[in-house]
Amino acid sequence: MNNHRVESLKYLRTLIAAPPPMMSKRLQPTIDEYCLTIIEHSTACALGYLDPALDIQYFNLSDGGVMRAEGRDIHLAWPADRRVPARLEHAAVHACSLLFFMPGIGFALRANGHCSLRQDGAGSRLEFRADALFLHCSRAKVRAGFWEPHPPLAAPSVGAEGTGPLSDAAQVFIAASPYLLMLTHNGTGATEISPRGDPDGFVCIWDRRTLLIPERPGNKVACSLSNILSAEAVTLSFLIPGSSIALSVVGRAQLTADPALLQPLAIKGKLPVVATVLQVERYRFVSCSELVEAGLWRKETHINERDMPSFAKMLSEHMNGKGLLGKATTVVVGAVVRHDLKNLY
Repeated sequence: MNNHRVESLKYLRTLIAAPPPMMSKRLQPTIDEYCLTIIEHSTACALGYLDPALDIQYFNLSDGGVMRAEGRDIHLAWPADRRVPARLEHAAVHACSLLFFMPGIGFALRANGHCSLRQDGAGSRLEFRADALFLHCSRAKVRAGFWEPHPPLAAPSVGAEGTGPLSDAAQVFIAASPYLLMLTHNGTGATEISPRGDPDGFVCIWDRRTLLIPERPGNKVACSLSNILSAEAVTLSFLIPGSSIALSVVGRAQLTADPALLQPLAIKGKLPVVATVLQVERYRFVSCSELVEAGLWRKETHINERDMPSFAKMLSEHMNGKGLLGKATTVVVGAVVRHDLKNLY
């Protein structure tokens, strides 16, 4: 594996070409009309922290969970029945990232920044301040068949955990999961939460301490991969559509282009050009009942995509505004989106 280890951005860019220059505009510092549209239609949100002791958490937003969304600020009501982690209480500010889910809609909003916990007579709230907001395409959910609930899977109760080798139950869960969230951070501590999706069991369990995660074609920005080159700490949250339990896995990662490791990750005869190799340090089964309660997997709650602006329009005008440049970009982005959804691998 060491002979094919990817250790520099220069080497990574020989495997994944640099993105088009216009992608540099995808990061916006404030909530625009389209960010707000996604927030208002989202019924659930994932929150990942820089602190590796904190697992990725999920919020049910379907009943007034968003208290404020304006400028750079997004405030989320802290659930009354959820214990506040001691690390949140004892630290003033945490680097963190958000991912908003709209039921039945593949594309999403990602936000990177910092948060703090505030408590007053009205209860507790998480106050998030964004450094960058951007719209994420639907390919991970499409590849995963995310909106189709899976048959119930017998899993340990919430809180079951271990260090080092994965338990049999953890391996069974990973083998049944078509979708995960990957939290990484760069050398300055700025976090990034990014989805991965494929058919069930797309993450290869190389052995009880090692996972292989394929990198499928995307927007070529490769934020998570670039982060891993700077800082090896990674937190994963494995989901099974319809399940109220998620599996959190924390470890140290590196990148590989070793054909022997990429081979078991092939789909339709196509190998990924690079994969993340995660050395597991700990795992824990955690609750994600909020996703079920938010109606992500109930057809009657799903939004009709025709009732939303198109992803191409939203992304283009998010990057370039509503003038002529934004309209012209919509045509280009629309063609790219259609091509990408027909060529998932």
